[in-house]
Amino acid sequence: MQKPLTFILLAASLFADTYDNKLEFGLKTTAYNYTERGDQDQILDTEDSNIFGIGGIYGSFEHKIEEYAKEDSEVAYYINFYTSITYGNTNYKGSLLDSDRPYGSYTSTTSNTFYDFQVNLKRLRQYQKSSTYTMLGLGYKEWERELSSNQVETYYYFFLQGTLGGETLIYKDWSLGLDLTGQLAFNPKMDADFSSNGETLNETYNLGTVYTYKIATPLVIPINEQLNFKTKLEYEFTSYGKSNTIITPTFTPCSTDGCLEPKSQQKNWNLYAGFELIF
Repeated sequence: MQKPLTFILLAASLFADTYDNKLEFGLKTTAYNYTERGDQDQILDTEDSNIFGIGGIYGSFEHKIEEYAKEDSEVAYYINFYTSITYGNTNYKGSLLDSDRPYGSYTSTTSNTFYDFQVNLKRLRQYQKSSTYTMLGLGYKEWERELSSNQVETYYYFFLQGTLGGETLIYKDWSLGLDLTGQLAFNPKMDADFSSNGETLNETYNLGTVYTYKIATPLVIPINEQLNFKTKLEYEFTSYGKSNTIITPTFTPCSTDGCLEPKSQQKNWNLYAGFELIF
């Protein structure tokens, strides 16, 4: 037996409406922590910065493509686009590539630029005072790491992504959420461009397994019906697997045993602050 129309309308009134479009933009800063390790798990080099060491902008756009009502909630599907560009300096501690000196024998400043582009399909389930959502998507990351004027490393790869999250009202119209995200790269690479004593290294290394997980807590504070202030604290962990070994006869440090990109990890804290425009 079908439910009467009045019952369906009553049920629909018990939960908040989904939005048609959402544009988000703002600033992003990163407290950076990076470590490279050898085969015996010894530290080869490290880099770090405070929360304002790396910064830039981010933006996202969501457009509703389908929706339907359930008895206790409203469900909507969105196409989601996201991008961020950040840059800044980190404190390097390690050793020179063409020397046999130990970790800590050389310190400098590294210039970094990070690019992140994503396309996702989002499923939102909206209740009266809370919501849950999942996202599946494809992305591209690039990280240019300029250790000196004659040594530049560029990491780049496409990745698959999945996100599970939810939000709930905590005070008046303020909402607090929790996001869990996992990313898995495919065909990750690193381009090495290095010159020393009149010799030049230009090689592309195939990295091992690269994966990322993120844990975030977004806070949304409405300003009016169409504009929200949003801030988010996020912990981001990325593991880079050791690359293949390439022998380069024309570059002395890599001419006999070859060179490789060692395994490494990033343990970063990201802070976002921006605005959401609902329309």
